[in-house]
Amino acid sequence: MRTLSETEIQTIKTRLDRCLIAYQEIYDELLDHYITALEQLPEEAFLQKKEELDDTFSWSVIKDMEKALEKSAWKEFLRTARSSYKIWTLGWKELGTLLFVGLLFIPVFLLTGPEGTYLVSVFVLFSLVGFSIYFNKTKYGFSWSLARDAHKPRYILAHHFFGSHVFIFGITNLLAQLLPKLLENTSYASITPYLLLSLSMLLLAFCWVTFTSINLKTLKLIKT
Repeated sequence: MRTLSETEIQTIKTRLDRCLIAYQEIYDELLDHYITALEQLPEEAFLQKKEELDDTFSWSVIKDMEKALEKSAWKEFLRTARSSYKIWTLGWKELGTLLFVGLLFIPVFLLTGPEGTYLVSVFVLFSLVGFSIYFNKTKYGFSWSLARDAHKPRYILAHHFFGSHVFIFGITNLLAQLLPKLLENTSYASITPYLLLSLSMLLLAFCWVTFTSINLKTLKLIKT
């Protein structure tokens, strides 16, 4: 057994970078697998063994690994999220936060009505996303460059967290914009405020799930 040189490790990383691996967890797993396997061989066998590993972990195999990781990570998140609704299992900090937010939205609703309440709910949603991105910039793998070598793998939970928030906002905002127009000048126009209030509650419920399921500073699931 030997220690790979920096050049050999960089050769491995170059190959993995070309695969445009989506998730950091898979990138780290493959890098560790390559290094462990190649450390068992003499230097002259490095290239041949690396090519064998390249064939074993082809692009299609890596994509299958990504799909499997997405599925397992989503199941784990849902399992954790379900505990968010068990109020009796929450600690004093979570209960205090829930009570504070509930009391805060009473004057918001009285002063601004359903429309203002919905906008504040959207603000809460985006605040959670912004807070998470601020503390976990590298885990999101964001890059302003369009160059191929600028691609950075992101962590799977960052992918689910950001994607689910964008999806929920997209759906609720579409309904908030579309339904009032459809109900305008109809006998059902009077229920528009209740629809906006319902969408606000949906956004806040989703925010509560993510707040109690994910540590936004470390972007890790909160085990219960």
